[in-house]
Amino acid sequence: MNYIIISITRKQNDDFTSQKNYEDYTPEKYHCISVDDDIISSLNQNLSIMKTYFHTVKNQKYGLAYCGITIIPPESLAIFYETVTSSKFFRKSDELNELASKIVQAAAEQKYMIHYGV
Repeated sequence: MNYIIISITRKQNDDFTSQKNYEDYTPEKYHCISVDDDIISSLNQNLSIMKTYFHTVKNQKYGLAYCGITIIPPESLAIFYETVTSSKFFRKSDELNELASKIVQAAAEQKYMIHYGV
């Protein structure tokens, strides 16, 4: 089973540098959670309209980088939350419930989230 790792990082107004590459995976630093790849894959179609950045904030894209690092800005968290909580797996998945809580926390604190793909 593959897992997708999600974390919360810097505030929108903090020194979130476009030069930084977020490829270094440090789960303790970013308080990461794991979500099964199959569950995240089921959300991909709905997430394809979510504005994101791949690897650095200089590389704007949409959706999640399956095998890479996705930076999710605060303005995209509402779409992310809606997609997660409307998933057919949401009621049965502790992972998705934990992810929804992380999204709420990030939105309240105006923080970016980082998705580390498989």
